[in-house]
Amino acid sequence: MTQLPLRILIADDSRPMRTVAMHMLGKYGQCQEACDGREAVAMYAAALERGEPFQLVVLDILMPRLNGVDALRDIRSLERSHGLDEETRAKVVMLTSLDDPSFMLDAQLGAQADYYLTKPFDTDQMRESLTGLGLVPIDPALDPDPACGGEQDASA
Repeated sequence: MTQLPLRILIADDSRPMRTVAMHMLGKYGQCQEACDGREAVAMYAAALERGEPFQLVVLDILMPRLNGVDALRDIRSLERSHGLDEETRAKVVMLTSLDDPSFMLDAQLGAQADYYLTKPFDTDQMRESLTGLGLVPIDPALDPDPACGGEQDASA
């Protein structure tokens, strides 16, 4: 299991969706937000340059300027250029309101996403994705207490 707290990047063009995701994920680490795919890639590149890569990236598929699938392809390219492999690269959860299997296949196979959630989703579904990716304990009782950490940074 990855060591908590996590460095988390949430990219969605919907401010309410980013707020919900930050609320769900804040207890697991420090969240930063991007409003589109291009900003997400720039933030990911800057984090790599600082030597503080994100461990979890949550990407909406349909975003302006650069969609989530293309943003993930750029992120994976950045990771390869920095020597990160499948074990050390970020885990990526793709989000979409489209219940279309072709989007899921493109996101997971083509862009190398690790998990796929269809909106709307709830806290249990998000937690299940993180557990499946080995990012949080299987037992929810072992989750960190948000009152004792789990900062959120909405200023990104």
